[in-house]
Amino acid sequence: MNIMKQTKVKSWIPLFVAILCLIAVSPVMAISQHSTDTASRLIGDKFVGGWSYTVEGAPEGYKNGLMIIVKEGDGYKVQMQIGGGTLLGDNVKVKGSTISFDVMVEGDNVAVTLTAKGDTITGKSTSSEGSFTIKGEKTLSME
Repeated sequence: MNIMKQTKVKSWIPLFVAILCLIAVSPVMAISQHSTDTASRLIGDKFVGGWSYTVEGAPEGYKNGLMIIVKEGDGYKVQMQIGGGTLLGDNVKVKGSTISFDVMVEGDNVAVTLTAKGDTITGKSTSSEGSFTIKGEKTLSME
C-alpha cells in the first residue's frame, strides 16, 4: 500500500511542475509581447528619430541642425537643435507622411511642413522672412 501511494504522488509531480511552469512563464510572455508591440510601433514610425537637416538660404546659425521627433501617446513632440540653442515645436500635427509644426525663432513664428520618405525628409519653413526649403536625412533611428 505504501508503494501505491508513492506511485500516485510520483504521477502528479510532472503535472504539478508543468502547471508551475505555465504560471511562471505567462507574465513573462505578456511583458515580452507588450515590449515587442511597442517597439514595432516605434520602429515602424516614419517620423520618430533624429534628423540632420539643412535650410537653403536661411540666415547664418539657422542653416543646419538636428531635429528630434518623438512619439508621446497619440501625438508627437519636436525639438530642433541649432547652433544658437534649442527650439521646441508647437501645434505638432501629422497627416499621412507629413508633419507640420510651429517654432518661435527670435520672436518670429516659423511654420514648418515636412514630408518623410524613407530616410529622407523634405519640406519648407515659412515666416515673415519668407519661405525656405528644408532637406534632411535620418541620422538617429530606433532600429
